[in-house]
This record gives sequence, structure tokens and C-alpha cells, in this order.
Amino acid sequence: MNLNAVEHQKMLTQFNHWQIKGRLGFKSPTKKQSASFSWQQKQSEFKLNLTTVIGTSLLKMYGDKEQVTLQADDEVYQDTNASFLIWRMTGWQIPVEHFPIWIKGQITPNAQFITAEQGWVTQIQPNCDQCEDWLINYDNYKLINGMWLPHKITFNNRSTNNQLLIRVNSWS
Repeated sequence: MNLNAVEHQKMLTQFNHWQIKGRLGFKSPTKKQSASFSWQQKQSEFKLNLTTVIGTSLLKMYGDKEQVTLQADDEVYQDTNASFLIWRMTGWQIPVEHFPIWIKGQITPNAQFITAEQGWVTQIQPNCDQCEDWLINYDNYKLINGMWLPHKITFNNRSTNNQLLIRVNSWS
């Protein structure tokens, strides 16, 4: 890893209070769906809102590493596994537990990765429980408050042939 990459990863590790807004698309061999989203991260706590194009709420999810609550269709669901809960409710495979790290382009331990000359990550192949089938590609980095952050992230799950495409409109 070049010096730029080491410095960039150090900055990303310290960047643990943020919010992003954008669009996400989910594609499986049998369906395609999309939604607008907002994700707020504050240390280990998160809030996720998914809405339709016209702003109708699809679901709200919030929690931390211990407990997750999901609200959809005037019902409330709880679980300790955020990825399982969102899959149970939407059929979407989203690696929620790793999302706060991977969305920034931060490398997880034992992962294989490719970095650009500028220091940011262009691809991560994670190596951890329940995530080894994911391949994450990053594109369209922009300088936000002195830090380079990706604005297009593609999550490919090679075992299920599912894809999650994220286009970030804003980081704050």
C-alpha cells in the first residue's frame, strides 16, 4: 500500500460520524428495484431510511451492533442481525453490518484490495464471516471536507448473483 493509501485509510478510520443521501438499486436474477436512501452513522449507531422516488417511506431502520429495529408498513420488527432483518422484509441482500466501513472505501482486515495512485480504494474483496462472497467496486471519488469519498459503489455478491448499486448524492 502506498503512502497516500495509508494516510487515506487512517482518515477513513477516524471518520465515524457522517450522513449520506442518494439512490440505491438492487438487482437479482429475478428482480430489479430502486429507492432513495439516507444513512446516518454516529460511532456504532446508525439510521437508514428508504423511500420511493416520490418520497413515500418504504422502511426505517436504526440500531447498533447489539440490536436493530425496522419499521415498515406500520409494523415494527427487531433482531440482532441487521442484514437478516432487511433481507426478511425486502428480499434485498445488503451487508448492513459492514456498510459503515465499506461505503467509505475503508479496508477491512484480511481483505484483498486495489488502490489508485491517489490512495483511494478502487476494489475490495473482503475476507470475513458472511462477507467473502462480496466484491465491492468504487468509482467517482470527490473531495469532501478534505477527504476523498466515493460517490458510486457497486456491491456484487458472487454466490447469489445479486448486485447493489449505490449512487451517493451528498456526504456530510
